[in-house]
Amino acid sequence: MEIFAIMFIGLIVLLMLGVPVAFAMIASSAAVLAYTRGFTEIPLEMIAQRTLYGVNSFTLLAIPAFLLIGRLMNSAGISDRVFDVARCAVGHLKGGLGHVNVLASMLFAGMSGSAVADAGGLGAVEIKAMEDDGFPTDFSAAVTASSATIGPIIPPSIPAVIYGALANASIAAIFLGSILPGLFMGAGLMVMVAVISHRRGYPTRARATMAEFMRALSRGLLPMLTPVIILVGILSGLFTPTEASVVALLYCLIISFCVYRSISLREFFQILRDTAIDTSVLLLIIAGSALYSWILARYQVTALVADFLLATVSDPVVLLLLLSLFILLIGLFIDSVPALFLLTPLLVPVVVQYGIDPVHFGVVMIFNLMIGLITPPVGTVLFAIQKITDLPFTALVRATLPFYIPLVAVLIIITLFPSIVMFLPNLMLQ
Repeated sequence: MEIFAIMFIGLIVLLMLGVPVAFAMIASSAAVLAYTRGFTEIPLEMIAQRTLYGVNSFTLLAIPAFLLIGRLMNSAGISDRVFDVARCAVGHLKGGLGHVNVLASMLFAGMSGSAVADAGGLGAVEIKAMEDDGFPTDFSAAVTASSATIGPIIPPSIPAVIYGALANASIAAIFLGSILPGLFMGAGLMVMVAVISHRRGYPTRARATMAEFMRALSRGLLPMLTPVIILVGILSGLFTPTEASVVALLYCLIISFCVYRSISLREFFQILRDTAIDTSVLLLIIAGSALYSWILARYQVTALVADFLLATVSDPVVLLLLLSLFILLIGLFIDSVPALFLLTPLLVPVVVQYGIDPVHFGVVMIFNLMIGLITPPVGTVLFAIQKITDLPFTALVRATLPFYIPLVAVLIIITLFPSIVMFLPNLMLQ
């Protein structure tokens, strides 16, 4: 029990004190070794080996590729093209550009794989368009923040790649299992937009003509093919998820430089620099989590947690609901990626003992953590949107509150009915 307290509670305390995630994981792991072996007997060579081992993975090569794709999409003006397609498709519904906002995020999710990339890139376009159309800033920001959480749900998804690597689960299955929850997520948000817009009398655009829709579709079709290339390539067996990320990246480079010609070499080198920084941060966290996971296994912490839960909870559904609540609470204080590294090695061995499919649990976990991105005090997406709009943080949170209802409702549905998540993986990967 003392080891569990050092590893888990100690890590959370370090994170709340502002210690970088990677160093907090390494420090809490080293503290366990110091407690069990003595401070002078900490095996520094072993710590170095275990951290390096964590990044020695072919699967993790997908992360910089997807990060680079997201930055390319934002810098190449593709956000505007995607938004135009969505505007012509659903702009005439009650709530107008609120629906466009959600649909555009769903389309962009298939390219960026990141909620913050969606909020920072497409979000600025969406908020400006909604304000110009007569929507109040707080509502525009709330819709944008909520819809940005779809980014890591609909594939490709950087959190799905990370979870698959940590849990030794099929990334292709997680990608497929996330599609229906992502669509339900978007539909739920659009229902809430319609309800609020009807009550407040928000504007509706005229229905786009077929010619306008086809013109917008022709402008946005090429980037929208990115997720199709990824999924078709993986399901056909042409390439692995990691190879798919590189193929998709090459495709994005071709349309950015050769078709649209919207990025200069100077901008491209800046994009590479920013992507390298983002990648190095993630890889450092992965290295620290590898040591942390090894310590969990070495001192049988996961076994202790499993034994405790097995003695107190017998129903797998009850366990999933309790773990969902626990993950939601963790997501309030820890960003989604560090939370994945913290929770995956601890919880996956437990749910497996209950007969819960790791793919189903992974989708549920990622969905939980996406809600955390728009929940204070650490909501990363909320801060990204606040930076765009200059709204007071409390006003932004207040405007976002109604959108928790559809998100939590979908979370409960996919938790209680695993067949929704597993339908496509079972259908396509048998």
